[in-house]
Amino acid sequence: MGIRGLALLPILWILWMLLGVCVLIALTVISGYKKYPDISDTEIMFPESVIYTVIFLVNSFFGAGIMYIQYRFMIIQSEPSEKQFIICQKILFIAGWVVCIGTAVNAVFKYYFSFWVKTYPIAHRIGAGLAFFLLAIYNLCQSVYLYKRSFSSRCMCHFRLAAALITIALLLIVVTGMCTYFFQLCSGLCWTIFYMAGMIGEWMGFFGLIMHQLTNYTDFQSLSLKFFREGVTICLREKNQATKLPV
Repeated sequence: MGIRGLALLPILWILWMLLGVCVLIALTVISGYKKYPDISDTEIMFPESVIYTVIFLVNSFFGAGIMYIQYRFMIIQSEPSEKQFIICQKILFIAGWVVCIGTAVNAVFKYYFSFWVKTYPIAHRIGAGLAFFLLAIYNLCQSVYLYKRSFSSRCMCHFRLAAALITIALLLIVVTGMCTYFFQLCSGLCWTIFYMAGMIGEWMGFFGLIMHQLTNYTDFQSLSLKFFREGVTICLREKNQATKLPV
């Protein structure tokens, strides 16, 4: 079965991120900067810093498009009387775009301030950490709402929610590791343990976001773009699917 509707967009986002991160890791390891780098370590030295900027700048545009499509999908699946749900979706939509804008700004500033090796990583990790965590919260909220509105199976809805919860838990581990470093709560072996836990948590959290994005495939297949004189709109591909709920 081929890719239908707008399902190509999340697939492109996933392929772009995986390919980009693999290139960054390969360059970081080959250059000898670090043997076991985390994502934050791949953006400090040149040329990795430039590649990092391009990858996450394009990622922010992909993400903004995906969040707008998901917002429109939720609105299409709602009734005019569900005012509270519509308000929540607008809030989540704004939060999602804040993540995308923050990612783009972070990527651009990374290019211009890459020579501040000693000071910039702190600002980067705080900004990127907040963006990742806000994105995880966004995914969690949408996972709950999609139980009743998704065209995916109930099993896929369970998987989507589990991916969001696991991602948040892993990012909390990363935040704990960062706090031990900033506030110098431990040193020596203790710090090594927290650093390794944070690195593993960051990588697993990243793949958690990737897996969550993959679950949008089914819903995006049911959507298509329609062009009118007034502009472009997003609608369901098959009207009979509108009343179809996951089993």
